[in-house]
Amino acid sequence: MANPHFEGILMPMPTPFHEDGRVDEEALDALIEFYIASRVDGIFALGTHGQGMVLELDERKKVAERVVRRVNHRIPVVVHVGTANTFSSIELAKHALGLGVDAIGLVEPYYYPHNDWEIYAHYRKVAEVIKGTPLFIYDNPETTQLHLSATKVLKLLDTVPDICGIKVSFSTFDELMEYVRKMPKTLGVFPGSILSLYEGYSLGIRGAIHPPTSPFPELCVKMYQALKRKDIAEAHAALDQIVAYLSVVDQFRGNHGRAVFFEAMRLRGLPIKRFPRWECAPFTDQERRDFKAALEKIGLPLAAR
Repeated sequence: MANPHFEGILMPMPTPFHEDGRVDEEALDALIEFYIASRVDGIFALGTHGQGMVLELDERKKVAERVVRRVNHRIPVVVHVGTANTFSSIELAKHALGLGVDAIGLVEPYYYPHNDWEIYAHYRKVAEVIKGTPLFIYDNPETTQLHLSATKVLKLLDTVPDICGIKVSFSTFDELMEYVRKMPKTLGVFPGSILSLYEGYSLGIRGAIHPPTSPFPELCVKMYQALKRKDIAEAHAALDQIVAYLSVVDQFRGNHGRAVFFEAMRLRGLPIKRFPRWECAPFTDQERRDFKAALEKIGLPLAAR
């Protein structure tokens, strides 16, 4: 198998919706063009931030089709197909395979407290139907209540050799580095935190899949490119701006959940009508003014309004 060398900023692209909850395909196109223009290194579609778990199977297929068609091979596309049951994941994996995606993403089967044998079987059964296609796996204990440790991934590789990368979320830096130390070099480790990329790039971290910066992808791109050039001063400057942005997000996320990213995308001028799919507490007019002022204060690019 030709196992591609994924690296850099893989954008966990949010799926936009109409106000009635339908997928907004025109806004989806606009987001794709926005991310490509921002020079991200790939798109990771239909994961947690991409709302895959709250879409019906036919909706997920239509979004995957739209993404692959719009990207048109300009950058790599990873389509996440994970569900709570293996059979639905197989159906989505077969569909993604037919689209010619660059890789397929697959989270552990969530909700039920599966043991290791069941997790391995889930990955093995899905991998069998996409044999030869690169596979991105997850360690996401906050949402799955399961932990796919580095030791478990090594065992999984015995029967699922097409694994090309792992997204590691909600782990300590020491845990993250255990993946780097134990995994073969063909398997890229991608933290869910952009801060871990800054700390660990020189130690072997391949890139990042960081949802909170989806409204401002150029910040992560700037930091990653500076790290590649070994321009630590510029990388640190980008990191400082990212940390300041995350601090602003934290001030509003407690009351408004993922709607904080909707407000940020709206301030960028993106044609987003609703995100996430479920209803969140709306921002007041004063909160919108405060949010905008805080983003302007740290020098983030906003649309003229």
